[in-house]
Amino acid sequence: MQGIVCGTARSPLAALLAATLAVLALAAPRPAAAARYRIDTRTGALAYPVVGRDGLVVLDERVIQSRVLLMIDDILADDPDVDDPALQPDVAMGLNLRWFANPGVASAATDPSNMLFVPNAQDMGLEVLWAWVEATDLLGGWLNARLGRIVHEGPLGWRSDDGARVRFDPFPWLGLSVVGGFENVRGLRLSNSPFAPEGVDRWSQEGEGADRYRLHAPVEHRPTVGAMLDGTAGPVQWAAAYRRTWRSVEGGISEELLGAELSADLEFLSAFGSTRVDLVTGLVADASAELSAKFDRGRHRLEARYEYFRPTFDAESVFWVFAADPFHEVTLRYRFPLAGALRGEAWASARHIEDPGGDVAIESLAGPFTDLGGGLGLSLATPDFSASLRWKAIVGSTTSLAGADLTVDVPLGDRWSLFAIGSGWYYEDLLRDASYGVGGAGRAGAAVTIYEGIRLEAEAQVAHDTREGTTFAVFTWLDLGVAL
Repeated sequence: MQGIVCGTARSPLAALLAATLAVLALAAPRPAAAARYRIDTRTGALAYPVVGRDGLVVLDERVIQSRVLLMIDDILADDPDVDDPALQPDVAMGLNLRWFANPGVASAATDPSNMLFVPNAQDMGLEVLWAWVEATDLLGGWLNARLGRIVHEGPLGWRSDDGARVRFDPFPWLGLSVVGGFENVRGLRLSNSPFAPEGVDRWSQEGEGADRYRLHAPVEHRPTVGAMLDGTAGPVQWAAAYRRTWRSVEGGISEELLGAELSADLEFLSAFGSTRVDLVTGLVADASAELSAKFDRGRHRLEARYEYFRPTFDAESVFWVFAADPFHEVTLRYRFPLAGALRGEAWASARHIEDPGGDVAIESLAGPFTDLGGGLGLSLATPDFSASLRWKAIVGSTTSLAGADLTVDVPLGDRWSLFAIGSGWYYEDLLRDASYGVGGAGRAGAAVTIYEGIRLEAEAQVAHDTREGTTFAVFTWLDLGVAL
């Protein structure tokens, strides 16, 4: 868990974001208005160790955090002469904050002058997950516009930006979204949380402790623009998106991506395909295609999937110097019924790792494939409990892997539920020396609904890995929700 305390560098949209938050706090409508409110809070306590590269614990995290969500809509009064609510413009507001305190972080870890300094360690912080004001159902329901810190997704993945998004829906088969603003930088160069209240801030501390890392960088505010076309035509859904991000207001291109998705869902057949191209390097970052056929009213299902993945990063990222190992993988999966509520699945997969060159030579195991594998699974779902057991193995010239996991979920009436998960695995990366080992993990937890809108959860975890040893974690959450 990371956060930002006040005092970080201010982004060009910080004043706009602050004004949005002020409006959210002060815009409670008069009693006669028909506005709807939704307030949710989630408070949790988390305890877990953070293990460094040498296998030693560098931080003993004990986090107490609270998330507060506020939604207000139907702020504008309805026109009684208009029957369709979708034809009436409205204003909506949303705010999602996360605050945390971490007494497990020693003061030395947050002091850049101390040799025990740990980048981004915070003993207290505030994050703005999103905060926006939106005009909805303009132009007869065709146009929506949102301003502030916004979260959006599409063929290019999940994003968080400080700026504006305009959505135009003239037809069911054609919609247009345009987004522009400043990117919340993801975790590169030891960057701080992407949800810093005052915008983008990359870690730029100076001091005897900070100098050990040699990765600090000046604050950057990265402009970004993007657009997406999408629509639905009968059973077919499609989307195409483009995004460009600059390194700074005056810098060169950091990221330029083009992506597309296409899916169709028929009674007995469904299909999905996607691709994402990194235009800076001219490389396909990832691609996938899946075809699924259903038989006997869905009791039998046959799936075929192809996937390609090549790690890509921002043009300025230091991760470009590491081995990428792009791969192609095909998987054939069959899901079928067994006795009663018991169901099974079986799958086989084949992988081709592209030869990175250099000192490592990759040999084919069968045809073009370097690795072959498969697995089996059983699942059982009854009104009293549900459980699943899965086993998987893959062998070849680049990988040796075997693992299994067991999951059990038991509801106790309408209020209580219990769950437990156990897993074990063996792995060996044949492309890298000394990257192998055995491990296992277990999780167990319980949840109780105390009253409508009030829920308490607790969970304990333990894991063992050859590289990190044995680690423990404990989590508790209290959820409160009110709708007015």
